Amino acid sequence: MTEPSVFADDVNKLKDADELKQAYVGLKDTNRLLEHQIQTQRRTYDSEVEFLRGELQNVKEENNRQQQLLAQNLQLPPEARIEASLQHEITRLTNENLDLMEQLEKQDRTIRKLKKQLKVYSKRIGEMGVGQAEGQTSPGQMVEEPIHPVNIPRREKDFQGMLEYKKEDEMKLVKNLILELKPRGVAVNLIPGLPAYILFMCLRHADYLNDDQKVRTLLTSTINSIKKILKKRGDDFETVSFWLANTCRFLHCLKQYSGDEAFMKLNTSRQNEHCLSNFDLAEYRQVISDLAIQIYQQLIKCLENILLSMIVPGMLEHETIQGVSGVKPTGLRKRTSSIADEGTYTLDSILRQLSAFHSTMCQHGTDPELIKQVVKQLFYIIGAVTLNNLLLRKDMCSWSKGMQIRYNVSQLEEWLRDKGLMTCGAKETLEPLIQAAQLLQVKKKTDEDAEAICSMCQALTTAQIVKVLNLYTPVNEFEERVSVAFIRTIQTHLRDRCESPQLLMDTKMIYPVTFPFNPSCVALETIQIPSSLNLSFLTRV
Repeated sequence: MTEPSVFADDVNKLKDADELKQAYVGLKDTNRLLEHQIQTQRRTYDSEVEFLRGELQNVKEENNRQQQLLAQNLQLPPEARIEASLQHEITRLTNENLDLMEQLEKQDRTIRKLKKQLKVYSKRIGEMGVGQAEGQTSPGQMVEEPIHPVNIPRREKDFQGMLEYKKEDEMKLVKNLILELKPRGVAVNLIPGLPAYILFMCLRHADYLNDDQKVRTLLTSTINSIKKILKKRGDDFETVSFWLANTCRFLHCLKQYSGDEAFMKLNTSRQNEHCLSNFDLAEYRQVISDLAIQIYQQLIKCLENILLSMIVPGMLEHETIQGVSGVKPTGLRKRTSSIADEGTYTLDSILRQLSAFHSTMCQHGTDPELIKQVVKQLFYIIGAVTLNNLLLRKDMCSWSKGMQIRYNVSQLEEWLRDKGLMTCGAKETLEPLIQAAQLLQVKKKTDEDAEAICSMCQALTTAQIVKVLNLYTPVNEFEERVSVAFIRTIQTHLRDRCESPQLLMDTKMIYPVTFPFNPSCVALETIQIPSSLNLSFLTRV
């Protein structure tokens, strides 16, 4: 083989080796690319699977919840079932409404941002057109022209959850937001506690400015204006309930944003940035807490005035169970009352009124714990007024009336159960009335009966037990009156009791009220002020 041919073979081998090397590198790159694509697809697949699992879990939970609600509803009577389904639908629609409002706010912000960008781009296009026209002129034709100012686009403003106002507008603020505000429109259409949030956002700006006079005058004007409106419309339940809810929300805001660590545990990091920075308002918190107590007492008085005329007709006089009281107690003339007249209050009247109270307080954003205390107080009033009238009316002390009262009490308990208020202590306030109804129904002859009565009637005083036994009237001639000897046996059994000799319950007694801290999840920077409040002089900061 000649030397040139050997050289040519070597060159060909080198070329083949280079091609193989390039092919190998190419395959490695291809494999790496495919591996990367597979990993990307796997991550996408895993995230989709995780998302679908979460969706499946949510659907399962919703399905279980719906099945539980359905099972509970099937156990309820028809009226309660309808009310429960309506309540569930109202809750669902309210949540949907809040979600839609939040989406609407986001879309409004996006629209405003896009409009600003559109203006900027329009001006830029116009300027570019002018520049191109000028570029087509000859150098000799060019003349100096003033430079147009460039429109710099602004970022969407990041609000700090404060409201700025001038000192001279302070009276206008409390006038429009407190003195002339109609609770009904605000409660239905706006977020609960909006006046309280607005007042606190104004207070935050005064604190931000380190203006102690502005802080002091705003708080003083707010407290005095609330007192003034309650003095003017203190007999209007909606007004009193509305300002109780807003006063408590204002108090909670003062605590939540005070900077005190005990009240900051549930705050978001953004909410912690909104804490007051210059003033300690602990003394004002106490003043506002005292104001809330006064409003609560006024609310109870207002509710009592509404309920009072319904209690005796609805709990004692009206025949809830038809026919049970059809037999007139022996020896009594029939009372010429308005029991059978149209317009008479019934137990349903009381239940409807309680539901109206509860619904209004929920609309106003009243704290759930505070609603429980209001309901407990109302049930105490119902029980006390009913028992006092029972102790003063001989025509009501019979076996059949005891059955009527017990049925009425069970309906009140059912109302508590429907509203989720069985643990608020309201049921326990009815215990004296329940025991009086049982006393009317049990046997009252032997010593064993006397011992059973003494054991059963722990919530009644000796005076009340003896009074019911003395007033007890047989339904017919086959039933005997309670003997004097039996009553003396009862007194002997109860003589060692340490109790008040008081016969009637104190219907004016009010349980001490507390305001457990209830922080809000509402972000102050997202709160919008509707034009209907006439507060255009306030500026979001």
